Amino acid sequence: MTRQAFKGHLFALVTVAIWSSTFIISKVILEELSPLQVLLARFLVALATLSALYPHFAKPVSWREEGLFLAIGTALAAYFLFENRALQLTYAANVSLIDATIPLLTGLLAFVLFKKRLFGVRSAAGLVLAYLGVFLIIRHSQQSSGLALGGDLLALGAAVMFAVYSLLMEKTRHGLHLVQLTRKVFVYAFAVLAVFALVSHQPLMVRSVSAGTVAGIVFLGIAASSLAFILWNQAIRAIGPARTNQYIYFSPLLTTLLSAILLHEPVSLYTGAGAALILTGLILADRAGQSKSGSK
Repeated sequence: MTRQAFKGHLFALVTVAIWSSTFIISKVILEELSPLQVLLARFLVALATLSALYPHFAKPVSWREEGLFLAIGTALAAYFLFENRALQLTYAANVSLIDATIPLLTGLLAFVLFKKRLFGVRSAAGLVLAYLGVFLIIRHSQQSSGLALGGDLLALGAAVMFAVYSLLMEKTRHGLHLVQLTRKVFVYAFAVLAVFALVSHQPLMVRSVSAGTVAGIVFLGIAASSLAFILWNQAIRAIGPARTNQYIYFSPLLTTLLSAILLHEPVSLYTGAGAALILTGLILADRAGQSKSGSK
C-alpha cells in the first residue's frame, strides 16, 4: 500500500467515526430546531471555519465547472435535508443502517451515469443481501413501533444523494486546495438551502435555544462538516469514491450502539438480522471488487 493510499484509508475511517456521532447529535438538536434551521446554521459555522483555516478563494474558471459545483452542492444539500427529516421520523439506527448502503449505490450509479462496469455476480448478490436487510429493518419498524415508512424512504433518498455527491466530486479538478474545494461546495449547498427556505416559506427565526443545541451546531459545523469533509474529499482523491464509501459500513455499528445507550432506542433481533444482512452484503461486494482489481 502506498503512503497516499494509507492516508486515504485513514482519513476515511476517521471521518466515518466522526459522522457516526452526528446521527445522535442531530436527532437531539432536531427536537428544538427544524432540519432547515439546523442545516443553515451548520453550514454558516462550517464556512466560517473553512475561511479562517484557509482565507484564499479560488476564482471561477468556467461556467461548466461552476455548473458542476452547483450540482455537487445541490446533491449535498438534498442529502442533509432528507437525512435530517428522516431522523425526525424514524430511529437514528435505521438512518445509519440505510446510509451504510451508499457504497453499493455508488457502484450502481457509477454504472448508470458514467458506464463504469459493476463488479459482477458477487457484487450483485451483495446488493440483494444488503437491501433485504434494509427491507427487514423498515418492515419491522413499521409493524412493531408504528413508525412511518416515509422516514426510512427519506433515509434511502439521502443515501442516493450522497452517492451522487461522491461521484461528482471525482470530476472536480485537482488544482484546487482541499479547503477551497470543500468551501466552494458548501457555498453552493448553502445557496441551494437558502433558496429552498425562501420558496418554501419555512420559519427560520429562533427565539431561544439551549446551550446543548448550540454546542451541537458548533460540533456539526466544525468537526462533522469542516474537518470531516476535508478528510473525506482527500480520501476520495486518494483511493476513489467507491473504496472510500466502503468505510461507511462501520458507521451503523457505532451509531446503533450509541443510539441504544444515549437515546434508548430499541435494538431488536430484527434490527440485528437486518444489520447483519447489510454488512454481509457490503463486505461481499467489497471483496468482489478487490478480487476484480487484483486480477487486472
